[in-house]
Amino acid sequence: MWDKIIYLPVAIAVGLAMGSFYNVLIYRLPRKISLINPARSFCPVCHHQLAWKDNIPILSYIILRGKCRYCGTHISLRYPIVEGITASAFVTAIYLSQDPLQMISLWLLYSGAIVASAIDFEYMLIPDSAVVITAIGGVIWAVQSSHLLLSIETAAGAFALFLLIYLLSRGGMGFGDVEFFGALALFLTPFSAVFAILIASVVALIWAIPQLLSHKANKKTKVPFGPFLAIGTAVAMFLNFNTFMFKG
Repeated sequence: MWDKIIYLPVAIAVGLAMGSFYNVLIYRLPRKISLINPARSFCPVCHHQLAWKDNIPILSYIILRGKCRYCGTHISLRYPIVEGITASAFVTAIYLSQDPLQMISLWLLYSGAIVASAIDFEYMLIPDSAVVITAIGGVIWAVQSSHLLLSIETAAGAFALFLLIYLLSRGGMGFGDVEFFGALALFLTPFSAVFAILIASVVALIWAIPQLLSHKANKKTKVPFGPFLAIGTAVAMFLNFNTFMFKG
């Protein structure tokens, strides 16, 4: 039995740091801005490169009162939210894991889900990097839990099902959703994968109803399904956790 308390401060520190980095990914990936040039973060309005004291997760936002130090522009609340959610998710992973390797696999799952969800909500696309991060976590989880073959079969079935929906919907579903759920399904069994889809669909419908009833909505209005697939997967894993962990 591993000592989970020891990993608590590590999870908080790593979660906050990674959450700050994920904010960079969320901003730069859809805009196709290099991750290494400029190397330092910058204000999206005045483009002033930020000092280290401007990049302390959550704390800098509070100290600066949500405004850029250099031009006074309001900083999106997304930044501290992503940092806080990432740290909270990393801590939660400690208590859902049986060993450090499973904890790391869940960190990768949550990381992929956070980046994919934030970008999908704003841009209606899921970056390949988020899919890859999720898939790596899924493989580690499956190997550590001794059901790699079952996980691969589940992922293949989920990918095939969503690919069929993608082809039949003619643009109603993005191909990013197909790839993303294929990666998420590595964490699931066939039964829990079906349950995840049902949960995702219900939550997406609840979210979409006000959007569809608004005067701005039309037949071409799309729903970012990636975030809801992540939610469905998380719920399915939580409700079926012990069965999946020990019996596959």
